Amino acid sequence: MEGARETLRQAERSAFQPGANWSERAIGTSAPGLALATGRGAQVHREQHFSYTAHRFSCSAVPVRDPSTGALLGVVDLTGDAQAVAVHSLPLLLAAVSAAEAELRLHPAVPAQATLTTLGAGPAVLGTFDAHQPLGLRHAEILFLLGWHSEPGSERGLTAEELAVLLYGEADHEVTVRAELVRLRRLLAEHHSPSIDLLSRPYRLSAPLRVDARDAHTALTAGDRQGALDLYRGQLLPGSEAPGVLRVRRELSALLREAVLSDGSAEDLWRYLQLTEAAEDQDAVRTALRVMPAYSPRRAVLVARSTP
Repeated sequence: MEGARETLRQAERSAFQPGANWSERAIGTSAPGLALATGRGAQVHREQHFSYTAHRFSCSAVPVRDPSTGALLGVVDLTGDAQAVAVHSLPLLLAAVSAAEAELRLHPAVPAQATLTTLGAGPAVLGTFDAHQPLGLRHAEILFLLGWHSEPGSERGLTAEELAVLLYGEADHEVTVRAELVRLRRLLAEHHSPSIDLLSRPYRLSAPLRVDARDAHTALTAGDRQGALDLYRGQLLPGSEAPGVLRVRRELSALLREAVLSDGSAEDLWRYLQLTEAAEDQDAVRTALRVMPAYSPRRAVLVARSTP
């Protein structure tokens, strides 16, 4: 953030500062949140802001995209008095964004880290800078286990015997595991080369793999309940019976439940109760009713879910 000293002080009093979450979901209507949500330029006058603390400001914002992939990178925002939403404000921001995107074309970014989406009811997805590949359950299990047990930049990995124990519960399935690894290596070569590859002796990935389950676990151990709830769309690979997956699934689910029930806000508890695994969690329902405001329309939904 850059600007006049007094304006920056006023912005800080409204929690508009580096590190704050001004997304639509977190704070309601604002120009940066609208631009992120819609992918288009937006202007919001003072009282149009959802948050009362932002009513002293007006703002204009324009999204910035990666010119090679179209991926949304962020926004350029102008916040201040009425001049921030003047007729010339959006064209000024559009010109700044065009210049930034032109610079990105000249100096393209390093390909983004590969990601593995494993949480929730849908199929697991391996994402790289140029592809998003739905995975079969066995390949998803193997990639998850390699990602979970890996140390980026090291030679640490898993042997076929270790993978067999994690996948089947016993070591005498090495031949089956090696066959699955051959198929997985072929899939990676066809759809994701050169972003990520499968190395051997021991088995490991050629590049760091960002796993949503690990990110959720990290958020929980750091006390970031909201960050964990943003990531946690449901249980880890719910169709898997692999022992190595089951252990992490139970640990992650228990950590989330304990964090929310022990110190969660009414909003945290409500979000947790939308998860399938919390459908019959009467302790969570009672805790939510205890901390939820008396006037909240959500109380009726929770009362209907509660049992004597």
